[in-house]
Amino acid sequence: MNRFNNKIYIVTGASSGIGQATAIRLSEEGARVILVARNDERLKVTLDQLKGEGHCYRQCDITNEANLKSLFKELPDDINMIDGAVHCAGIHWLKPLKVTREIDIDEMLRSHLFSSILFTKSLVFSRKLNKQTSSIVWLSSVAAIKGEPGAVAYSAAKGGMISAARTLAAELASRNIRINVVSPGVIETPLSEAFMGKMPDEQRDAIINAHPLGIGKPENVSSVASFLLSDDASWITGTNIIVDGGLSL
Repeated sequence: MNRFNNKIYIVTGASSGIGQATAIRLSEEGARVILVARNDERLKVTLDQLKGEGHCYRQCDITNEANLKSLFKELPDDINMIDGAVHCAGIHWLKPLKVTREIDIDEMLRSHLFSSILFTKSLVFSRKLNKQTSSIVWLSSVAAIKGEPGAVAYSAAKGGMISAARTLAAELASRNIRINVVSPGVIETPLSEAFMGKMPDEQRDAIINAHPLGIGKPENVSSVASFLLSDDASWITGTNIIVDGGLSL
């Protein structure tokens, strides 16, 4: 189904995991995709997996507003209109409150909450966003609604994204811009595998068993992001869809 023919979308965090799976999915459905991440080599790997033609990538630290302004100014000349975006970029780590420093909180908020707001601001006012209808999807986490020891900075940042998205959905509706959030549980990605690989077997098994439907795959999330970008979701904005295999039940 090529429901995104003649559409252009930008995907952040596209060098691996959910971002990579989302970019591939959109290309398979006919979209032209702009890949954004920090790692140049991994972006090239994602680019090689996309279907169709006209895709491109840009290396960018999206936690910096000046970088974001340059990003949209330096897109290829034939990209005059962007139909939407999926913002997947972000970091993850756990630290007990006792050893959580001010710099740690700042890093986590900047990686998730600040970048979401600044990325959206830069896109909306780049004058490249489709004025008829456009959709922006942010990737939050089930950690925003489910307490987990050691995740205070991460949960706060992800929870802030949900609140900010609802506010921006109300503010930008008059511009025909929809903003929604997807909150996954634990997904099999290089980041989560490296993280869980350091855990004792008992702790790792407990995380897996806490998902009644099992650990998720990036495609479980990319399919929901794709839906929210599509015309099938044209009357949905400001919502948070939990995709967690039952973890939050």
